[in-house]
Amino acid sequence: MTSSIKISPPYSLIFIADSGGGDIPDRMVRPIVSTDSCIVVGCLVDEETEFTLGETQDVDPGDPPAFHGKLKTPNCRVVLHTAEDETILQATVPRRETIVRIWINDPSEPDRVIVGVG
Repeated sequence: MTSSIKISPPYSLIFIADSGGGDIPDRMVRPIVSTDSCIVVGCLVDEETEFTLGETQDVDPGDPPAFHGKLKTPNCRVVLHTAEDETILQATVPRRETIVRIWINDPSEPDRVIVGVG
């Protein structure tokens, strides 16, 4: 279930939400901000960032995550998409609420973002 992609997303942001969408946070005050239905991650400006999505036990690099929270997933599908609503990665999850952990390799402009679900 693990998948990865390297892209340079528009506005250097990636959104993590259920396939049905979510309530986007009002503003970016940290590299990762969230509501109960959408997580926004800032990434490397004007360069490619590697994004990985998979089950937590498969993608956990062994360090504490930068984010650990719950995400509403009523359609049982977690989607990573750009600000222009282009889906870049997606995964089916078993519940309507999913534990999400995110690891980043830089506190302000990461070029590697790992998203663990479940």
